[in-house]
Order: sequence, then C-alpha cells, then structure tokens
Amino acid sequence: MALPYFTDSPEGKRALAVVLGLCVLNSGVSVLFSYVGRDFWSALSSKDPERFGFMLQKFSAALVAGVPVSVLFRFQREALSLQWRRWMTDRTLDLYYSNRVFYSLERRGEVDNPDQRIAEDVRSFTAFSLTLLITAVTSVIDLASFSTILYSIRPELFLAILGYASLGTVLTTVIGRDLVGLNFQQLQKEADFRYALVRVRENAESVAFYGGEGLEREQVGARLGAAVDNTREVIKSQRNLELFTTSYRYLIQVLPVSVVAPLYFAGSIQLGVVSQASGAFNHILSDLSVIVNQFEQLSAFSAGVDRLYGFFKAVQEADATADETTGLLETGRRNESLPLPPPSPGAAPLIKTTVLQPSPHASPAAPVLAIHALTLSTPDGKRTLIRDLSLSVPPSKHLLVVGNSGAGKSSLLRAIAGLWRTGTGEIERGPLGSIFFLPQKPYCPLGTLRDQLLYPTVNATGAYSNSELLDVLDAADLPLLAGRAGDGDKEAGLDAVRDWGAVLSLGEQQRLSFARLLVNKPALAICDEATSALDLVSERKM
Repeated sequence: MALPYFTDSPEGKRALAVVLGLCVLNSGVSVLFSYVGRDFWSALSSKDPERFGFMLQKFSAALVAGVPVSVLFRFQREALSLQWRRWMTDRTLDLYYSNRVFYSLERRGEVDNPDQRIAEDVRSFTAFSLTLLITAVTSVIDLASFSTILYSIRPELFLAILGYASLGTVLTTVIGRDLVGLNFQQLQKEADFRYALVRVRENAESVAFYGGEGLEREQVGARLGAAVDNTREVIKSQRNLELFTTSYRYLIQVLPVSVVAPLYFAGSIQLGVVSQASGAFNHILSDLSVIVNQFEQLSAFSAGVDRLYGFFKAVQEADATADETTGLLETGRRNESLPLPPPSPGAAPLIKTTVLQPSPHASPAAPVLAIHALTLSTPDGKRTLIRDLSLSVPPSKHLLVVGNSGAGKSSLLRAIAGLWRTGTGEIERGPLGSIFFLPQKPYCPLGTLRDQLLYPTVNATGAYSNSELLDVLDAADLPLLAGRAGDGDKEAGLDAVRDWGAVLSLGEQQRLSFARLLVNKPALAICDEATSALDLVSERKM
C-alpha cells in the first residue's frame, strides 16, 4: 500500500530523497554531539578551566550547526507525511467513487465504516509508516556509527547490549501479543459508536416525531459500552506490557555505567568516556529496541493496516464486477456491449447492458430505452423479481409501470441504471449522462442552491445565468425559494449554503428535483413515485 506514492509521484520521490538526506545529516549531528559531550565532561572532570571554556565554545558552534538540521528534518518529515496523506486519500477516493464502488460496498455490507477507513486509517497509515521508515533508516546509521564507538570503549558492553535487546524484544512480543487484536476491535467499536450518533443527527426529525429518543439513547449507550469495555481490555494489556517495558527502560540508565565503571575507577578512562559510552549504549539500545519502545503504537498501526488492506481489497473486488460505463463513454463507440469480468465458477449470470451512443445517423424513431427478455433477480440470486420482460420506449413517449408494493418496480429501475445485474436478458439505453432518475426521496448534496439545481452536472457553474436558474425555479413552482434563502435577494439566494435536505419539505425537494430535470435536459427521465408528496395540482404541473 505504501509503494505506489513513491513510484508514481515525482513529488513523493523528491520529498523522500530530501527526508532521507536530512535523516543522514541528523544522525551525523548525534555522532557529533557524542564526541563534543565526551570532551565537555572530560574537561569538567579534569578541572581545566581553559579547556572547559574552549569546549563551551565548541558546544555552542555544534548547537548552531545541529539545531537547524534537526528542526528542518522534523518539518520535512511532517510535510512529506501530509503530502502522502493527500495523495493516498485522493487515490482512494478515486477508487471509491469510480464505477459506483461506494454503492457496491454499501449493498454488500462487507466493509464497516468506510468513511473512517478513508479519513482516519489512511492518515494514521501515512504518518506512522513514514515514522517507521525513518526509525529504520536512523537505526541502521546509528548502529553503524555508535557500535564502533561502543566497541572501541568496551567490547563486552557491545555484546551485552545485543543480548539485552534481543531478550527484551522477545519478552515484549510475548507479553503484548493480545494488543493487536484488541486495537483492531477498538477501531471498529469506536467507528460504530460515531456512526450511531451521526444516524441520530441525520434523522433527528423522524426520531422526534416517533418519540424514539429513548431507544436511540439505549442503542448509542450500548455501542459506547462496547467501546469502553474493549478499551478496558486494552488498558489491562498495556498495564502488563508496561510493567516490563518500564523496568527495561530504567535498567539501561545504570547498566552501561556499571560495566565501564571499573575502568574509570582504575583511571584508564576519563568521565567523558563514561558519558560517551552511556550515550552510545542508549543509542544502540534504542535502535535495537524499536519493538519494545513502540509496541503499543505498532499494535495499533498493525490493526489499522489490516482494516485499510481489507478496505482496498473489497474496493478492488467491487470494481472488478462494476458496470464500466465510464470507460466505454470515453471511446465514443456505438452499440457496444459493456465489458464484463470473467464469471467465477458457480457465479450467477449477468444481464447484458448495451450503451447506445448518440449518432447523427441514428433513426429518429430509434427507442431511447429497450429491454429484451429480461429476467431480474436480487443481487444474491435468491429471489426472482421480474421474468421475461420486454418493452420499448420511443422518443417523446411515456411509459407507466404499475404494481403492488414489493413487486419489483424500483428494482427494474436499478437494473436500467446498472446497479443490479443478476439475471438474464439485455437492456439497451443511452449513456447514464443522458438518463435522469427522480426518486421518491430526492438527494440534496452539500452546497448552495445553485449546486442543487446543477446536480449532478460537474463544473457547470458558468453554463447557466442567474436569470435562467431563477426561471427554472419559477417553472418548478418554487418562485420564493431563492429569495427566502437570500433574505430577499434572489441572486444571493442562489449561492446560499444550507442543509437543504433538512430545510426543504419533501414536496419542495421533489419540485426541486424536477427543476434539476429542466436544467440537465436528459433524453430519458425515469421517475420512481417522484410526485408522491405533491397535491394533484402540483403533480399535474410537474
């Protein structure tokens, strides 16, 4: 998951090269301060004022040279993490919205809380992956630098640190092995809790009408309880782990000094060498103890990687079976069947969808929609909704589909849109951009009133003047809406941002949906009880 950014993005390659270069310089600063610190403490130990004053100057010069490197290194690392997150999130969103993958994932229900995986898991993945890379590179450089220093002071100390770090790593892994699974569950339970709160906010009026706040409170409380219970288990596991890791960190404060102390007492080395040995020991031990020192973060990171990988895998599977209308539209070819993935063994047959591209040579009487021997089943293939249906809709004609509730009317519309494809037969229709669906409960996107009218057209803000859009609102029986949104100024009202799904009544939303129809001018409009909330006069007008 990490590789594509650094192979596909020139900006990523340059930023990574800068960070790795600064990483090497930062490690050089650490080695420099190791020697400066050694001479500083040796001068203090020998009670030599002149040498001590010189070392103060030398330390100040090292400070002036080293501090900017360390600060710039941290800044560039954070900047790279931010750039990587933006790139990876954009790439993820492209995959998520292409071929209506978002719909396939929601219908299958195999991936919980995709919003959290895109927003939170990608952010933590890029931040900690980069930290892990830098830690690995720094560790390699430090090991090469400080091992030489430590081995030259006391070979036994170098061997002792290898054994100490190895033992610490093994024990930490054994003690904290439950944290990975617990952190995975924690991410899911926290996301479920937030989702329950968002559901209440989105359906506040319905909940209030039903008086269902008691039940909602109980359900939200149950999800909170599940998150808290799991957090309690995480805390217990962390407590057991920290009993060892805290002892591990305290012991290293005296271990290197105790090993070289006999040489100092014998006068073989100065106090500065003891300080340098202690510093080198801590550097090497930190390099060898990445798992010990960051096991909690690693376990949380591992859980996030599992969730993110599961999300990408589900996206790829959904994309492999999606209706690839977009790719076909770009070819400009006509009457060509949509490409289908090779069927897996035992897979249900798929309805053939043929996209009819506009052509000046097409017959004026050619149907805008034709269905041939269609048999439609539910996506799981367990129930047949429609059997052997054929129909044709010529230009400028209407077709009314009636039936009892649950008979499959809306399912037929899903098949025409390419959302449901389990079954047999063939559907001939224009590209999706030439078809406009008006559902019973219209969707109001985030944005201005202008955005509501232009939806789902992309980058069409300048295609219609204010007066044209106001005329459309008048035609859709919404003459006061723009003025109401703009406090009397209709043109300002077009750019007013509201939560339109909450501000407008269902009847107003349905009329707004017809206003969109007039703006988009499709070749075919498919209405699914699109006037159910309107009175007879308004319905006839729409």
